[in-house]
Amino acid sequence: MIFEKDFPDKLRSLVLPSQIISKKVKLKGRNSEFQGLCPFHNEKTPSFTVNDQKGFFHCFGCGAHGDIISFVIDSEGLNFKEAVIKIAEDFGIPIPQAKPIDAVKENKIERDYLILEKVAQFFEKNLHTENGFEARNYLKKRGLNSTIAKKFRIGFAPNSYESLGEFLRSQNFSEDEILRCGIIGKSDRGKIYDKFRNRVIFPITDKKNRVIAFGGRSIGDELPKYLNSAETEFFKKNQTLYNSFLARKAIFSKGYVVVVEGYMDAIALFKSGLENVVAGLGTALGSEHLKELFFLTDKIVICLDGDSAGIRAAKRVSEVSLPLISAKKNISFCILPNQLDPDDFVKEFGAQEIEKLFLDATPLSQALFDFALLELKLEKKQKISAENKAKIESFLNEKIELIKDNSSKKYFSQFFRDSLFIFGRGQKNSQNLSQKIYPKNQNLSDNLAKQIIAFLLKYPTFSSFRDEYCDISELSFANEKLTGLKELIIEKAAQDNENTISALESSEFSSDIAAIRKIAASISCENSESALIQFRILLLKDLLTHVDQQYKDSLGEAENIETHPTAITNQKIKKIFEYKTSLEQKILTLEQEII
Repeated sequence: MIFEKDFPDKLRSLVLPSQIISKKVKLKGRNSEFQGLCPFHNEKTPSFTVNDQKGFFHCFGCGAHGDIISFVIDSEGLNFKEAVIKIAEDFGIPIPQAKPIDAVKENKIERDYLILEKVAQFFEKNLHTENGFEARNYLKKRGLNSTIAKKFRIGFAPNSYESLGEFLRSQNFSEDEILRCGIIGKSDRGKIYDKFRNRVIFPITDKKNRVIAFGGRSIGDELPKYLNSAETEFFKKNQTLYNSFLARKAIFSKGYVVVVEGYMDAIALFKSGLENVVAGLGTALGSEHLKELFFLTDKIVICLDGDSAGIRAAKRVSEVSLPLISAKKNISFCILPNQLDPDDFVKEFGAQEIEKLFLDATPLSQALFDFALLELKLEKKQKISAENKAKIESFLNEKIELIKDNSSKKYFSQFFRDSLFIFGRGQKNSQNLSQKIYPKNQNLSDNLAKQIIAFLLKYPTFSSFRDEYCDISELSFANEKLTGLKELIIEKAAQDNENTISALESSEFSSDIAAIRKIAASISCENSESALIQFRILLLKDLLTHVDQQYKDSLGEAENIETHPTAITNQKIKKIFEYKTSLEQKILTLEQEII
């Protein structure tokens, strides 16, 4: 029996997952969400969920995921066709007969997928040849090892106009087939040529992990820096996202997806353990991309560089997304500081820190308000005229009209009215989109930590220091890695170990030791007493960064409070302020002792 091509989709819309799965799994729940013991692995606590509204099942224990058809395939050992027929017969749904398959067209499709797979293999093999030396060096500099390269099937296009074309001819592909794949061009003289030359190659796959296109990054002076395959029957840029297949499982388990700008950003986050990430393909993120992502998850985080181009891209996405949002489906924005891209941010601050930013991303409603201010070049701290308020209101009302979901439209409108009311009244509103992203004292905290460690390295007796403000053995830095290094140095000092430096250089902290040794070498103190005073100042400054952040956080909670001490009425804030002031005074006193 041959059924129509769109019949499986029709079946998915007619039969609920719970109707199929409840025959084999005891489900508990209500409305459209259910839970039970996973049928695909042994478990005592239910981790298997069924969502009728979204049309899928997912197990948080073993990662099993799919729809009604894949469930029948996996649970009953049937193939796709058999599973479709069984479901239709079980629920009495007529099966529309399809016209006989066009064998020629079917063969053409198979050949097109085959040629793209052969191209991917060609590029992969070239990466590991002598010609791929520069490409391998580029990947190494970007922190990508062979395991990651293999995972993403990264390859290399040699600096040649003919090598790929000749390879494909040797594989018995015709010129028409070669030209259809989107990476071979044809000159005015009728000669075919390779479009990708001297580039690191990133295969682009579809939902079934089949290669459908390629992206290439120049490793020389060639322009453009990034190049994608031409669009084909299989590859449409406005419907395709990089890494969508590999990210799928993590998107379901984490409950949200992160969208970044480029291939390297996606790979950098993936290799650091944040696998729920996809990337655009050089084109602006559009409504088709967002629809595809909303099919997978209810929460999308847009992560962009903090430069003007990133802000413009975020503004455009915010407007495109408005017709698609609802009470359940939402979008937020994470604009990275100092114009860092995700790769640079992870290298400098670590994966945990960027994940915190994703979880604390700016909601769409707040982002739209911030964009209105950017449009008029206004800041939240300054006073605002009635004329500018009218302009902001007009800008925001235009955006509200784009929202189709009634509930979202109602509360977005209410949020904008409230924000406009408090704007310019001296109250603490939320931070601007580009200010919220990351605490500015992170670099200061790390620098202080390294200086403290440098003193411990130069003066081992300080390893037992303790006073009313600090116990060095209990001290924890904001950077967990530096805390571990400090503890290792204290441990070596307690053992009176003469080989401390060599032990540190061969440890997991070797990357930080060189910089800290330079700091230690630059320390110049007249005597041990002077050194101890400088050490105490550093400890107090480190403590002050934490207290200062706590003070700012507390002020944020009490929106109407002024920062002058005579105006502070909240007892908690008053105590923090007094302690902060006492630390500042103590630091000043110690600094005067050195002078």
